[in-house]
Amino acid sequence: MSNKDFITNYNRFSGYLWLVIAGLSFITITYKIITEGAQTWLPYYIVPLMALLMYFTKKWMMKRMYRHLQQMAEQKKDQEV
Repeated sequence: MSNKDFITNYNRFSGYLWLVIAGLSFITITYKIITEGAQTWLPYYIVPLMALLMYFTKKWMMKRMYRHLQQMAEQKKDQEV
């Protein structure tokens, strides 16, 4: 397996991991609010919000990295010609 394939798979996995963390924490906090009350658990909604922020930041950075790699490949191709 090449290094590029590993990095691509890792980035895809870590992105989905943040979505799973966001979903599970949202469900857990909502359950706790229903069973125990919002007074204690309402501030914990910051956890799924931060996980979603991490997911979208990861997605944005990966698009940025791929565009940069394509630009570098084009520059290298232009220098060879």
